[in-house]
Amino acid sequence: MPTQQKLEESSIEEHGGPFRSLYEHWEANQWSPLDLDLSQDAASFDSLDPESQRGFIWIFAHRFHAEFKVASLLAPFLEHAPDWEMQLLIATQIADEHRHLQSVLRVYEEVFGVRGGVGRVQELADKNMDVIASSCYEHLDVWVGKLAVGGTEQDYAMAVLAYHIIAEGVVARAAQNLAAGQYSRYGEFPGLTEGQRHVARDEARHIGIGVSYIRRALAQNPAARGWVDWGLEEFARIASDLLGTALASDMHQQVVDGYGVDPVGFYEEAIRLLQVRMRSVGYLSDET
Repeated sequence: MPTQQKLEESSIEEHGGPFRSLYEHWEANQWSPLDLDLSQDAASFDSLDPESQRGFIWIFAHRFHAEFKVASLLAPFLEHAPDWEMQLLIATQIADEHRHLQSVLRVYEEVFGVRGGVGRVQELADKNMDVIASSCYEHLDVWVGKLAVGGTEQDYAMAVLAYHIIAEGVVARAAQNLAAGQYSRYGEFPGLTEGQRHVARDEARHIGIGVSYIRRALAQNPAARGWVDWGLEEFARIASDLLGTALASDMHQQVVDGYGVDPVGFYEEAIRLLQVRMRSVGYLSDET
């Protein structure tokens, strides 16, 4: 496992903590996508052959879709927040996600040379949308959609489990961990690397928000464990189905080129991270 990954997983933010500490971390770690110097990144991209450029854009399309999708999904979490502490943390996360999206748009415009704003970027990214990513977003829409129309304690816990723990803490973190070493294969991308470092730190805190919330729910409501049981069963079923789809498709080489592992390797990393998250919330013991 890369050293950077070990450091991220040992951070207090990623394992959760007092809600006040998570808010203070946000206040102390502000950054701006406007400060990223992408000049070397643009030169490195221009020097790539067309096939390598397509591979690089394929990897980055996943980042655009992830940031664009999650930025639009957080409104129900804010509307139905059960208390002021959670409302405040979700508000900071909304700001983070839109900042992340803006940094991605800068890469598309200044490194890839895409003009026309977010609409044109989305059009290009959609051409690189694969069936696995599309299915993941559909499932996430369903889980968060129940919160939007319901707003019960169970709806909120299940949405946090789906969004903060599984989508951000398992799937997205697996992609980040595995893709982190892939950019260097294409050349020097210091601005992109710096931006990703800021994003990873922010998202470790987002995972911590979810971990802290689910841990509190498990401690305070005996019914919460049953909710998590059901959610994990659903995730196991979905993950198994998606692995089968990936193995039966022509995505194998794209996954290897983008993440350095085959679909089975990606699945194994996701399951490993799921166990990390479940230990963090107190669902699994440290010996499990």
